[in-house]
Formats: sequence, structure tokens, C-alpha cells
Amino acid sequence: MSGKRMSDRKRVNVEEDRLSSLPDDLIHKILSFVSIKQAVETSVLSPRWKYIWTSMPYLNFSSQDFCTLPKFSEFVKHVLLGRNNQIEVTSVEVAFRGKVRQAFVKTILNYAFSHNVQQLNITCLCGKKIEFPLSRVSFRSLKHLTVTGYDYNSITTTPDWEMPALTTLYIHCLTLYNGNNTDKGTNLFSNCASLKNLTIKKCTMEGGLNGFNICHPGLTSLTLEVGFTRVNVDTPQLKNLTIKQWKGVHLISAPNLSSLHYKDLSYVGHEDDDYDDLSQLSTDLLHLEKANICIKCIFEEKVAAHRIVCLLQQLQSVKFLTLNLEVVELLSLYVELISHHPSPFANLKSVKIYPVDVTRLKVTVPKEVQNYLLDSSPDATLTMDSREAIRAVMNDTSARNLMRELQMLLDQWKEYCETNTAPVKQDKVPMKSRFHERMTYWENLNELFQKGYENTRDITSMLWKIEGLLKKLPRFHRAKLQSRFSGLRAEAETIMDDMMDRVKIQCDKKPRRSNVLFDELATLPPSS
Repeated sequence: MSGKRMSDRKRVNVEEDRLSSLPDDLIHKILSFVSIKQAVETSVLSPRWKYIWTSMPYLNFSSQDFCTLPKFSEFVKHVLLGRNNQIEVTSVEVAFRGKVRQAFVKTILNYAFSHNVQQLNITCLCGKKIEFPLSRVSFRSLKHLTVTGYDYNSITTTPDWEMPALTTLYIHCLTLYNGNNTDKGTNLFSNCASLKNLTIKKCTMEGGLNGFNICHPGLTSLTLEVGFTRVNVDTPQLKNLTIKQWKGVHLISAPNLSSLHYKDLSYVGHEDDDYDDLSQLSTDLLHLEKANICIKCIFEEKVAAHRIVCLLQQLQSVKFLTLNLEVVELLSLYVELISHHPSPFANLKSVKIYPVDVTRLKVTVPKEVQNYLLDSSPDATLTMDSREAIRAVMNDTSARNLMRELQMLLDQWKEYCETNTAPVKQDKVPMKSRFHERMTYWENLNELFQKGYENTRDITSMLWKIEGLLKKLPRFHRAKLQSRFSGLRAEAETIMDDMMDRVKIQCDKKPRRSNVLFDELATLPPSS
């Protein structure tokens, strides 16, 4: 018998230590999904784990793991001093909240780049504005850089970066400034010779930088999102271009572009090219495969329609074209702009039209607009998503989500009832205990009233909302959900009836107040 216990104990030890038997590089990969603080804490597991963290090639620091920034700073220094300096650093992630000293950030950067870091992610969660010393550190090994602020102007840096190995750059809520007030921002990324993928989101310029050029011979993917700074793009190898709500993009030269996604939901047409918000193409896009154009005009004016027609003319080689319905409606108001022009789209395979604003009334697309889109490609297919169809999908989704929430609410009430069914005991117990039990009864009854009222209100409200959504659905969509809704409504009515019954039963059990008062008086000591 003792031999069997020994065998079981050995088996348990072996099973418990399977993780420790893994090679270091695999353990490092597993620990890369947690913060370095948690990785350090594994050192207490066993002698095998004591120094695992010191050879981690992934460093993930977060001030959220500490109650104060000084403790966070002290921990970072401890890790950097205790780490095995012979091991290179593959990636570093730093997330901080509050007022962080620039010297502290520079210490992390210096350590990372002295150990040939390839990936760096910096996140400012919230706090004071911080100057990020990107231009004061050698970036020879860095391939991927992400800098994310929490709001405009939360992170500032000078634009004279030198990152010869960098291939991917993502900057969000970053302010680029020029302390010398000279136009160093003319070609912002000229010192990043290997750059392939660039994303700029919610970034601003200060110190004489009224705009910048993106002139790069090797850039293949560019995204500009939510900005007002003037930008000129000259990228001969660019394949994918995304521009969303960026008002300052003035001129684009990308002759090899294959995919264009352009979105502006607040366009105001202007007769002067220098003040017009709509991006301009310096050359026709002869290699364009896909184009998704979504423009919503604040004012439906002829100048805006003319600008959009000029943009569409330069997409003549596109094969798959997606337009929002509002653009088509604007062209419908000024058909004279396109009626005398042949369709420019000779290579079209498909056109998809969809609405952005689903609240507007149904419109009919004039024949002139359809001819302008399809006449040069008679085999192309036209797909149009109507506002009615989009509304039906949205209402269907909302109804399904509400029914899911209602089911959860009903299940919670049933679970509450199952755990609160103990009756008030009326056995022979001391008077004082009986008094307190009866006081507990009144508290429980009050809780039952409150719970019943809240649940009945919420259930009734959700039933009304679901029923209203179902009435808006077409018959085909409504039939799919009606049986499920009927079952939920029957279950809800049963539960609400059960609520009322429970309250009535509890009220019938209530003790007479005179008895409660007598019990209370009986527990008092006799007066002297």
C-alpha cells in the first residue's frame, strides 16, 4: 500500500514539473504574454525558475502593476541591473501612467538599444505631457516601433529620427515639434530607409511645422487617420493607401497603388485647390485593383460634386469599386457633370454601393449615374445595399442582443430564487433570537420587494423594446425570431407571476407587530 502511495506521489511530482522541463526559450515565450513583474515572481517556484527571468528577451513594463511611479521606477532599475547582459533584447513594451521623468524613459531606451532591441512599444495611458527622446538614442537595430498617447499632445518628440532598419512604424496621438523653428519636417521619414508600413493617427505639428512630406522610395503601405496637418505623399512603390478623416492630405503621387481606401464624412467642397479638403492625385492610378470611396458632404453643392467626379476619373483602372450611397445621390443632383462624359471605368468587375446614413429616405439612382459607372464595363456586376436592408440587419442584431440579455436576466432571477427559499423558522427558540429572526424577515421581505420591482421593470422594458424591433423587421426576418421571442415572453410572464406569489406568501407569513413588540419587551432586563 505504501509503495502505491509513493508511486502516486512521484507521478504527481512529474506532472507538476512538466512546465519546468521545457527548454528556456519556450518558457520565455510563455512568459512574454505577461508583464516582467509577473515573470520575476515565478522565481520563487523552484530553483529551476530562480533565474529564468534574467535571460528573458522580452521585457514588458507597466506602471499599472504598481501603486506609485517611484515604486515602478525602482522595479525597472532592479530588473535592468539584475538581467543577464549577455542576452540580447528582442522586444520592449513600456506602459506608464502619470508624470514620468524623461531621464527614466531614456534609461529604458538606452538599455534596450544597447542590447539590439528589434521591437519597441511605448504607451502613455494618461498623465502629464512627456517629451519622448526618439532623436537622442541610436536606433540601429529597431525594426518595429509603436508609440501611443492617450490624447492629443500627450507625447511630443522632434522629427529627426534615424532608424535605418525600421520597417513598421505606428504613431498615435504624437506631437512633432521643431525647436529651431525651421522646416525640418519637409521629409519626415527620410532617415528610415527600410520603412515599409507607416500609420499616423491623430498626430499634430508644432514649432513651425505647418505640414510635412512623405517622400519614400520603398514605402508600400500608408495609413493616415484623423488629422488636420497638410501632407504631400510621394511614394513610387506604395501599394496600399488608407486615408480616414485626415483633412490635410493635399497631393498624392503613388503610380503603383493597387488598393485605395478613402473616407471623409464631413467634406466641404472649395473652388480653390489650396483650400479644398479632398485629396488630389497627381497621376492616374493605372495599377489600381480595389477602391473604397466613402465621402459624405456637409453641403450638397455642385463644387463638391465636381471634385468627386474629378477623383473618380482618376480611378479609371479600378477593378473592384465600392462607393457610399450618399456620393451616388450627390451625383444624381448634378447629372449634367457626368451625362456628357463616357464611363471612365474600362476594367470594372464589380461595383458595390452602400449607405452610411440609414435614416434617410429611399431614393432611386438615375440611369445617367448607372451608365457613368457601368457603360464601359458591361460585364461588371452592380450590388446595392438599400437603407431598408441595412436597417433590417441592424434591428435584427439589436433584437438578438436584447433577447440574449433578457435570457441572462431571467436566469439570474431563477438563481436568486433558488438561493433564497429558506422559510422563517418558528420553532421554540429564545425570545431574543426569535425577535432578531423576525427583524431579519422584514429585511428579507424588503429585499424581495426591491428585487421583484427592479426585475419586473427591466424585464417589461426589454420585452417592449424587443417587440418594437420585431415590428420593424421584414416578415422573413421577423419569422426567424418570433418563436424564440414568444418562448422568452412566456418564461418572463411565469417568472413575474412567481415574483408576485413570493411576495404574497411572505406577506401572509408576517408576524403580528404586537407579538414582535411583546418579544422585544420580554428580552429586556427587569427595571430596578
